[in-house]
Amino acid sequence: MATSSDNEYEITLIENETDARLCTKLIAEEFSLSNPLSVFNKVKAQELYDTWLWPLMQDVLDEKLSFLVRHRPTNEIIAAIIASDLFILCNKHPYDSSGPASNNPMSDLSSEMRDRFVHHDLDQKLKPGMVLHISAGATQSKHAGKGVAAQLRTHVCNYARDTKRFEYAYIQTVHPATRHIYIKKMNGKEMTTIDPATWVWKKKGDGLSRPVKDYKGEPIVNMLVKL
Repeated sequence: MATSSDNEYEITLIENETDARLCTKLIAEEFSLSNPLSVFNKVKAQELYDTWLWPLMQDVLDEKLSFLVRHRPTNEIIAAIIASDLFILCNKHPYDSSGPASNNPMSDLSSEMRDRFVHHDLDQKLKPGMVLHISAGATQSKHAGKGVAAQLRTHVCNYARDTKRFEYAYIQTVHPATRHIYIKKMNGKEMTTIDPATWVWKKKGDGLSRPVKDYKGEPIVNMLVKL
């Protein structure tokens, strides 16, 4: 088990279902409150948990690349990140541009951005153990501003590089604070950027659908970090 700690916080691998469920619940709750697209779409935490985050966590838990942060004085989990091998993810869930639309346009947008990263932004053939995919991460708002989010992301990337020999990390950012961490603290490079308001949901109907045309928040950015 990999651990990093200071006096107040401890970073640890997510290795069991109990912790995995608590971490997933935390991410779902924070996303429903502060993720710009989730807030815009009024998506409830339980829906995020049921339809996206818990299936994702179950899918990648055995890869042992996801981490949590525990607050030592209370033993409470206060931050978490779900991460996996992008190659495995793409093999399990291949993108099909001509396939049917999903129930959730944001899921199709995310898949489209991921496919764009693999076939354009990466600029080389994707291989196993090459690109760490950080799918979702969150920190409890009451622990914000203490450097926890940056420490956790740095730890996850260093662990993936040092123990599994990953070369890059890939992240889709939509929250300005997360984007700031990857650019300013981790030398992340912005690749494809899409304004969700202008995004056309080609899989839906006549291909003219713009499901979030009134969205006024941050763009979605494919972020590449060299580890």
